Amino acid sequence: MSRLNELIKEYCPNGVERMPLEECCTVLDRFRKPVTKSARETGKFPYYGANGIQDYVSDHIFDGTFVLVGEDGSVVTADGNPIVNWAVGKIWVNNHAHIIEGKDGVLLRFLYHYLQTVNISPLIHGNIPKFTGGDFKALPIPVPPLEVQREIVRILDNFTELTAELTAELTARKAQYEYYRDTLLSFNSEVERISLGDLFEFRNGLSKGKDFFGHGVPFIRYTDVYNNRALHKKDITALVECTPKEIESLRVERGDVLFTRTSETAEDVGWSSVMLDDVKNCVFNGFTIKATPITDKLLPEYCAYCFCSDSFRRYVGSHCAFTTRASLTASTIADYKLAVPTLAVQKQIADTLDNFEAICNDLNIGLPAEIEARQKQYEYYRDMLLTFAETGAIISQTDRQTDRQTDRQTDRQT
Repeated sequence: MSRLNELIKEYCPNGVERMPLEECCTVLDRFRKPVTKSARETGKFPYYGANGIQDYVSDHIFDGTFVLVGEDGSVVTADGNPIVNWAVGKIWVNNHAHIIEGKDGVLLRFLYHYLQTVNISPLIHGNIPKFTGGDFKALPIPVPPLEVQREIVRILDNFTELTAELTAELTARKAQYEYYRDTLLSFNSEVERISLGDLFEFRNGLSKGKDFFGHGVPFIRYTDVYNNRALHKKDITALVECTPKEIESLRVERGDVLFTRTSETAEDVGWSSVMLDDVKNCVFNGFTIKATPITDKLLPEYCAYCFCSDSFRRYVGSHCAFTTRASLTASTIADYKLAVPTLAVQKQIADTLDNFEAICNDLNIGLPAEIEARQKQYEYYRDMLLTFAETGAIISQTDRQTDRQTDRQTDRQT
């Protein structure tokens, strides 16, 4: 950092002027075009919204290097900072993201880093959070000399490049994990395949009014099933009031498999989660189906991987019904034939995939932990390097021109 300190001492020892954002860059919001999902034609060009790429389309409306900042919807982080994306090449941007490009005097990459440090919480309004164009353009931006900007960008880009490399590595490992998972779960004809209807008993879940929630027994929600391949006690945070008869009928125990039963889209149906802990008086919701094992041929840990495999997902996709909502029935799930190797083989597969999954997903070890550490390191130095002493009020281009005219008049008088 000594080089940066030397530059600051040389070029801006008395602080840094601030300028409105719109004078630091070119705002291109008027060229944006929203396109409904049904009207989009699939292609190779990224389609950006408030929080990043939403789709890929067949045409583009921008070509260059840009910074995108969320305008409405998902526009602010938990820390109050805006959602900021860096985009290069041919892209389409809808009207949920502000878009800017660089101009002389301020590096676009400097703006990209700096905008992530701004607290915009006081500027967000409406039931649907909105960061208006007026507030966006008026953001005060510290503008150090270019030499200082370049050094800050060089330092921060070193951190982001390392994070990007680790993220690419993690993406590759996840693809590798999915390949090996599906390979390990693909058996030859020597392994017995048994219909799920002969291995499980099925039951739909509990439907209750909102007044019954917030107290009572542990309650497994649709999202708990959707978000977790395997369920543990710590994942169950909701409570519901139930009668003893309902608890007896809808109790979830170790080894039970839960499937998402209905949703607005087919992609959200048929996701599964297996209860791997011993739980007491825990029930499940009406948008899910419970499958209780009626055999001792299955390990719960093995089932947790089988029902998220590509084979099962393809089966669900081709058998899911759709009227006003997508739905999956117990009888449809019961027809799926599951490969059932010996318990020893099931344990070996589960142990192997557990180790591989930890490398890809565990926030305490492996690549996710390294990425999180590097991101925190970047954020620390970003916030430190982009905090400047200020020379005073925000200086607009008009103010600057007025000052120059006053200086010239003073020179002539003297």
